[in-house]
Amino acid sequence: MTKSCKFLRKPRNPAQWSSIVTPNPLIRSIASRRRTPSTTRSAATKPRSLRTNRRRQPSPMPPARTAPRTRIACFLITVACLLSGVALTAQSVGSGVIAGRILNPATGQYLRNAEIRVVATGQAVTSGNEGDFRISPVAAGQAKLVVTYTGYRTATAIVDVTAGATVTRDFDLISSLQAEAAAGKPVKLGAFVVAGEREGNAKAIMDQRRSMNITNTVASDVFGDNSEGNVGEFLKHLPGVEVEMSFGEIRNVSLRGLGSEYTAVTLDGVSLASADPSSTGGGSDARVFTFEQVSLSSMDTIEVSKTVSADVDANAPAGTINLKTKRAFERAGRRVTVQANVAAHSEELNLRKSSGPGEEMQSRKLRPGGIFEYSDIFLQKRLGVILNISESNLYQEVLATSLTYNRGPTTADPRPVVITAIGMTHSPRFNERFTTTLTTDFKATPQLVLSLGLIYNWSNLWMAQQVVDFTAGARTAIVGTEPLVSFTSSSAGTVAVAPSRNSKAGQTFSYLPKFEYKLGDLLIEGRFAESVSRGWYDPLNQRGTIRNMVSPTASNVTFRAERSSDTSADWKITQVGGRDLANGANFTSPEANINDGRSLRAQIYSGEITATLKTNRFLPVTWKTGVKSKHETFDLKNLLGSIRYNYVGPGSGPVGGWAGFTSPLGIDLGMLGGGVTTASGQPLFMPDMRRIGQAYLSRPDYFQLFLPVNNYFNANVANTRHYEEQVDAAFAMGTATLGKVTFRAGLRWEQTGTDSLEFDPLTNAEVRAAGFPATSRATTIPGIAYQFFTKPRIHRTGGYDNLFPSASFKYALHPNLSFHLGFSSTVRRPEISQIAGVWLVNDQTLRATVPNVSLRPETSDNYSARLAYYFEPVGLLGINFYQNSVKDLLQSLDLTAEEFGYTESDLARYTFVSTTNVPGRVQIRGMELEYSQSLSFLPRPLKGLSVRASYTRNYAEIRRPSMSPHTASSGLSYSGGRFNASLNGKWSDNVPTNEAGNNYVRHRTSLDASGGFRLTPRYSLFASARNLTNAAYITMQTRAGSPPMWSAYQVWGTTWTCGVKGVF
Repeated sequence: MTKSCKFLRKPRNPAQWSSIVTPNPLIRSIASRRRTPSTTRSAATKPRSLRTNRRRQPSPMPPARTAPRTRIACFLITVACLLSGVALTAQSVGSGVIAGRILNPATGQYLRNAEIRVVATGQAVTSGNEGDFRISPVAAGQAKLVVTYTGYRTATAIVDVTAGATVTRDFDLISSLQAEAAAGKPVKLGAFVVAGEREGNAKAIMDQRRSMNITNTVASDVFGDNSEGNVGEFLKHLPGVEVEMSFGEIRNVSLRGLGSEYTAVTLDGVSLASADPSSTGGGSDARVFTFEQVSLSSMDTIEVSKTVSADVDANAPAGTINLKTKRAFERAGRRVTVQANVAAHSEELNLRKSSGPGEEMQSRKLRPGGIFEYSDIFLQKRLGVILNISESNLYQEVLATSLTYNRGPTTADPRPVVITAIGMTHSPRFNERFTTTLTTDFKATPQLVLSLGLIYNWSNLWMAQQVVDFTAGARTAIVGTEPLVSFTSSSAGTVAVAPSRNSKAGQTFSYLPKFEYKLGDLLIEGRFAESVSRGWYDPLNQRGTIRNMVSPTASNVTFRAERSSDTSADWKITQVGGRDLANGANFTSPEANINDGRSLRAQIYSGEITATLKTNRFLPVTWKTGVKSKHETFDLKNLLGSIRYNYVGPGSGPVGGWAGFTSPLGIDLGMLGGGVTTASGQPLFMPDMRRIGQAYLSRPDYFQLFLPVNNYFNANVANTRHYEEQVDAAFAMGTATLGKVTFRAGLRWEQTGTDSLEFDPLTNAEVRAAGFPATSRATTIPGIAYQFFTKPRIHRTGGYDNLFPSASFKYALHPNLSFHLGFSSTVRRPEISQIAGVWLVNDQTLRATVPNVSLRPETSDNYSARLAYYFEPVGLLGINFYQNSVKDLLQSLDLTAEEFGYTESDLARYTFVSTTNVPGRVQIRGMELEYSQSLSFLPRPLKGLSVRASYTRNYAEIRRPSMSPHTASSGLSYSGGRFNASLNGKWSDNVPTNEAGNNYVRHRTSLDASGGFRLTPRYSLFASARNLTNAAYITMQTRAGSPPMWSAYQVWGTTWTCGVKGVF
């Protein structure tokens, strides 16, 4: 029986932190352990299997440790006060202010980043998120203003400026496509048609031109319809972006060849919690933001920053992905959007009901979805509200095949390579996402805006996997002159079936209040967030089915395997000997995992106050400073191995126990043209997971718990973690413009505190004294419970702080040609499994796997350069170079006890396995080429064409798994009259999957297409296809003495979506 322990809060008093020193230069010692008053014990009594690293007596952290935070906070508060005073007196005598807004009347959207310039003085500003601008000071008298925005006709106006007063002048910008047409209905029609992709591209280009970071910005409608709402599908076409797939679905996104753990994802600049229960081991992806729990429908634009400035978190060596939500004040008036759609998979393009994903009742695989969005402004244009509700439902299928090779020819068997095993997995699934986003902005006064964002995300993945493994037996007994294409197994072959059911749910609540206070050229902003995310697997309670079987196996089977060529995956397996594979009585009766038990809860609290001041005394300078605090909590649990049962009901026995639970599904290999033929010609036996689940729920006495001691330990001790992290930050930066040059410099300080809640086990001697047997730890379940749950848990704490300088330089070589340099210093913090958990000691292998709570984070100096030429009306051509210089690279190493700093004799001969910081730096370099252009200069009907293309080259001093050395992306779109269409493709080169480089994902090209037809000014039809050519996802192996061969082959099919959309 598991004893629960109350989680204790991290110490807030800095005096409770401690620093430790050990002889090992690669590793700092395991950080100090703060015990409750009743748990103090000398280190000598620590059990050898779970003893923390020996260390000197901890001493309180000196008071000087906290001084930098206090001094920096006081400094920034003082600066903010001074900025307020300057703002009150900044306006010059004899000058005034010009203010206004920039609107696109065709769409009702206000335009941000438009340039407004005073011709006489050259003063220039850019419009804000709501299209608003303010120019100050402007000499009294007449002033000529010029407004420019790519893709729009230049607007000019003469404004009379009065000393000491503010004059308002708004501008309406008209698309440059209207230059050849008269005003009226035809013009309005053209504007409506191009309001999507062309204007989205214009918005993205202006954002990119004005940013002092090296960025790629994209509007959410540029790549056509994405009604399923997966942000990763939308991002994959951008230069420098790579995606991480899981059975055909994009789960994570990485930048510039670095893994997704090096990329930060924010929403409106705020970090959101993300809980993926498959990461309950706290591995390298526990911190990674997964896109399963967010929807694209409520986003306006997505900004991918390759360099970061001092005003954002420094935890992004590869860059940041900022999702910017839609805001009501960015539009004029009311807008209601309604969309209804259906999605279908290429394997089920029909209206019939059919079985699957599991053995539940039959259902239609044509899945409905929709989006509802309401935007309006109330209270005399003081309150703006946007409500967005979206539902996405998809049915998908994946078919995967794996091969095992024997590459050891002998004199008796000179064949170079022989296939010894074939594995097949058919995986149908339902994907459901539901998102509600409510954003409100209230202008309490002309200076003060109060905002609140509420976001709720729900996701559910219901996936059934039908798995079968054919093992051919000894190499010499496998018959076939061309065994890579056709062979017959030995008579000792085996066939194992291993069906599983995954029902994964995710739920996230986010509360995002903020305020903006403007006083002249001073802007004070406050952003706060509470985000709670939970993910869990629970097939028994959600779907009434068990989790999986531990491979029922039929022995002494002879089978023949054939395929059309040595590169194809259309395997046809025919049983030619042995007991019938269609009869469950011929399979063993192993235990079953009745439920899953993996869960993860992540929570983030954050608060930030910033002050921005624009001055123009000697030259235009924008000053910005602020403070921030963020607290993250992770609770991880994995009970999977402890919910395992044997069937002891009617018909039970060592063989044939599951024969009474035969599934009607079998295994479908039709996606690859393959199949399995049993001796009787009936479908291959598969256990019915739902019937077993219902039997367990109705007759639990038919099932007997099977719980080995090691499974109990893993579920209740090793895989139970609570980890907290506090990051406090302060920054200051300035941006100055002198002629054609704009320069920004900033400095950010972050202090990180970590707290891992750990078990405080009794020593082995204490366990044996209580009557429980013990070796490296207790060897019985009661002994484990006594050893680990007798005493309260303890806190192991650590801390460090860093300074992160950043700088950016931009030079306008020509009005349309700019040169941009960027530098930023960033950090990647260790993963939870690397710094939290118990010591795992194996007395047979003499290895001790030990977390390192004092592991230093990786730091990275990032350099980027861009040369970009901007076409008119809407286009760019750019080349980017970058280098990431990573210090203190995290790497798992085998160390002796002396190298690790362990001084006791009991583990002196053991090898210590722990993550350490590698000395020196690792260089990662790359290049990006990007091109996009609206071809509106062509004659009709080609006037509506747009093209884009990009190429990325990545390379590193050491081989990095998942880094693609070459990627290319391209797209062609057309919009004319009532019709629009787009085709987008991406190619990736071979991507290594291990450090040796002998396993890799084969180069692959994928195509996506979309199109639409406008029925009326308010209604339109749309359709899209993802993975249009059903491109295979192939993993290759290379070994000395044999050519490359595929080891895994997956096909995902094509997902089709069509629907109707109305805008009012």
